[in-house]
Amino acid sequence: MQRLSRLHRLGRCLLYGTPTPWTGHTGYHLGLAEDPFQLQGWIEHATAQGHTARTAAGFCWPWTRTRSRGATTLPLDITIDVPAARPGGAARTWRAAWNAATALTDPGDGRPLAPHSQLWASHTGGHQQIGCIYTAQGVEYHHAGVIIGPDLTWKDGHWTAHPQNSRDEALRHLTPDRYLPYALNTYRVLLTRGTHTTHIHTTDTNTHHLLQQLIPEALKTHRSVERRHLPDVTQITQRS
Repeated sequence: MQRLSRLHRLGRCLLYGTPTPWTGHTGYHLGLAEDPFQLQGWIEHATAQGHTARTAAGFCWPWTRTRSRGATTLPLDITIDVPAARPGGAARTWRAAWNAATALTDPGDGRPLAPHSQLWASHTGGHQQIGCIYTAQGVEYHHAGVIIGPDLTWKDGHWTAHPQNSRDEALRHLTPDRYLPYALNTYRVLLTRGTHTTHIHTTDTNTHHLLQQLIPEALKTHRSVERRHLPDVTQITQRS
């Protein structure tokens, strides 16, 4: 019960009312990823260390549910442009696939390549796809990566919804005011899936600046026993 209360406090402190700084909790780490490449690297490293780690995102990109016969890869529907990290550097585009509508197996040897969407959070290969509210709700994993998409941003001192940036056909026709509670609840759910760690990336610059204020630098280092086994995002970036 204490862990569940902690996770719900995390969702509330970031999203509801006036956001307040995260003050930490023993055995739990909250951090930021500067870009989705960092987030992906952290998830892959956690998985290699034997932890359950998944990334989920707001439903802000198209989802191709069908694929050609004999396909061995999923469509890379999610694209996020990442500006150059330094003057003169090159901009990059991060691409990823949503969880598979149906299981993807190697047509030659039947090897599982991507689990069915409902098994995305627990089965082999799921860490290589991105989950959404419909596949992450009701499940937990050790380490959670969360991508806050362009349907929810922090502007002029409050959260602003952008339903036109949603790909959810049931919600995208709503007005911003009506869409906002759905967006807030979606990200509250995604932010409370990780039992040990949550790392966040947001596609909006102003929102990222807000999160930097809410998550002090001193708390971006692991406090839990996971620290001995799982480096944080910054350590992975420096190593790569």
